[in-house]
Amino acid sequence: MLQQWQAGCVPADGQSSNRMRPSMLPRTYPVRALALWACVLLARADTDDCPNKKEEVTEDARLRKDLKCAYNSEYRPVLHHQDTVNVEVGFLLKYISFDYLEETFTVHSWVTMTWKDEFLKWKPSDYAGINMTLLESHEIWTPRLALFNADASRYQSDSFYTTCKVRNNGSVTCVPHMAHSGICRTTLRRWPYDAQNCTLYFGSWMHTGEQINFTFDAAQAVNTDEYQDGPGWRLLHVAKKRFPGKYSCCPNDTYPMLKYTFVMQREAAGPAAIVVVPSIAIVILTLISLMLDIKDNTRLIVACFSLFCHFIFLTEIGYDIPKESADTPIILLFIRDSMVVSLFAVLLTLVLMSLRTRASPPPTWLLRVTRFVAAGPVKYAVFTEFDPDRASDEKVTLSEDDAGTSAVEEPKEVSSWLQLSNIMNSAVFIVSLITYAVLLGVYIPRDPY
Repeated sequence: MLQQWQAGCVPADGQSSNRMRPSMLPRTYPVRALALWACVLLARADTDDCPNKKEEVTEDARLRKDLKCAYNSEYRPVLHHQDTVNVEVGFLLKYISFDYLEETFTVHSWVTMTWKDEFLKWKPSDYAGINMTLLESHEIWTPRLALFNADASRYQSDSFYTTCKVRNNGSVTCVPHMAHSGICRTTLRRWPYDAQNCTLYFGSWMHTGEQINFTFDAAQAVNTDEYQDGPGWRLLHVAKKRFPGKYSCCPNDTYPMLKYTFVMQREAAGPAAIVVVPSIAIVILTLISLMLDIKDNTRLIVACFSLFCHFIFLTEIGYDIPKESADTPIILLFIRDSMVVSLFAVLLTLVLMSLRTRASPPPTWLLRVTRFVAAGPVKYAVFTEFDPDRASDEKVTLSEDDAGTSAVEEPKEVSSWLQLSNIMNSAVFIVSLITYAVLLGVYIPRDPY
C-alpha cells in the first residue's frame, strides 16, 4: 500500500511540481487525506535531501556550536557561586539632548562592557588557531546595567541585543548602542549663562557587589572623541565616581554604583540678545527720564514708557523660564528692583510737576536746607535749573517792576521751589545711578567660561 501511495505522489509532469496524480490514490476520504499527508512528508524528505549541500565543517562554525552546546544564559558564568563577575563599563558618548523645561536629559552612547565568562573558553589549537569569535548577546549571559534615576515616563530596558566579541580566555566584550534618560534638576540662578550638572547613577538592580561588580573601564571610562553637542547646549566635561555601596542595613553585602556627572553650558548668544541687552536698555531709559526737564510732559511719558517696558519684558521672560525651577534667576531680581526704581521715577516726576506750579512760599526749614546745599560743595552735583527760560523772564519782571514788595517776592518764591526741585531730582538721579551700578554688578549674569 505504501508503495502504491508513493507511486501516486509522483509529479504528473515528471518535474519538481507540487501537482500529484490523484488517480492512483485511494478514493475513500479518510484514507485519501492520509495519503495526501504522506505525499507532503515524502516531498519534504526529498527537499531536505540536498546532494549539493555542503556540510558545515569550518572550524569557526564548529567552535560556535561547541560553545553554545549545553550553555545556559540564565545563570552567572562562574564555576563557583561565591565567585564574582567583574564588569568593566565604558561610555563612548555620541549625543546628549537636554529638555530644561521638563528637566529631563537623554544620553546616547555606545556602552562597552567587558567581563570574563568561564564557560566560553577553548584552546585555539583545537580549532585551527582561532582565538576570537562572535556570538549574539541573547545567546550568552550578559550583565544588566540599570539606571537608578531613570525617567519613569519612558520605558528603558536594562537588557540589550548586539553582537559580542568572545576570546579564547573567556573574555567577552559587548558594545551596544543605548539611550539613557534621567531626571536633572535645573539650577537657573545664572540664566541665561547657566551651567547644568546632570548625573546618572548605574548599577545592578538585584545582584550584590559580591555577585556582579561594576567598575570603570581602566583604559577609557568616558570617550568624547566622536561626541556632537546638542542644540543649545555645550558639553564642558564629564566627571565619574564609583561608590562602594556599603549601607548600614546590609553590613555583609555591597551594592556598588557608578556615578557620571555631565556638566553642560547653555549656548547663551541668543538668550543674551533677548534678555541682557534689553535689561541694559531699560536702565538707560529710566536714567534718561530723570535727566529730562518737567516743563512739558515728555519726561512723564518717557518714565511711564520705561515702567511699561519692565512689565512687558518680565512677561516675555516668563515664557522661557521653567516655573518649577529650584531657584530664582537673578535676572528676574534685577528686573524687580529696576521696576521699583522706574516706578519711583514716575512718582518723582509727578511730585516735581506739582512743586513747579506752586506759588506759596516754601517752609522756613526747607529754605534753610536749600540754602545750605546751594552754599556748600554739594552744589557741584546739582543739575542746572529745569526751566531757565522762565527764570530769565522772572528776572526781567523783577528788574522792571518797582511798584511794591509783592512783585519782588514772587520770583524769589518761585525760584526757591525750582531750586528745591533741582536738588531733589539731582539727589534721586545720583541714588538711582549708584543703585543701578550695584544691580548691574550683582544681578546681571555673565558668561563664566
